[in-house]
Amino acid sequence: MDITFFHFGALFFGLVALYNLYSAHKYGESYLPVIVGTMMFISLVLIIIFPWQYGYIAFMLTAIFSVTKYRRVHDINKKKMKRYMDDSKNNESLKPIDYFTGWKLLHRLNKKYGPNKASLINSFFMWVFGILLICISRYMWPDIFSNLRYIAFIMTLVVLGFYWQNKKLLESLDSGDASK
Repeated sequence: MDITFFHFGALFFGLVALYNLYSAHKYGESYLPVIVGTMMFISLVLIIIFPWQYGYIAFMLTAIFSVTKYRRVHDINKKKMKRYMDDSKNNESLKPIDYFTGWKLLHRLNKKYGPNKASLINSFFMWVFGILLICISRYMWPDIFSNLRYIAFIMTLVVLGFYWQNKKLLESLDSGDASK
């Protein structure tokens, strides 16, 4: 069986769902991110195993579910950011994992530059890292990642969404709206 882009996607969302499960259990958070990650994993597995229509129907249901639960996810992210703001020590150096999970880095950038620049810098860092991963993957598996332009375009749109979401989150936390 050949390995495709969908296999990598299923592996990614499976690992994200496991990480979110660990995080939700450890910190007593909502299991909503676990559900969304699992739904994406199931959608991609259905695309791999069955005719593509089943997977795309599951993907559309996942997208609808995610859009309807956007407000709850926003509130979950606000609580996580508030927890990191309360727990963070400004003199503590960032660990390498902090550059990928983003909350501590985003908090430090927000304190130094404000919400707009902090979101822009964080999003740019994520975009560059993603482009680097795509280029490495393209080099290692040229037949799988043949549509590099489309993948980079989709990733750019996703990072723009993260920029907007993080900017709104930081603005609401700076305005003292975090207690809600």
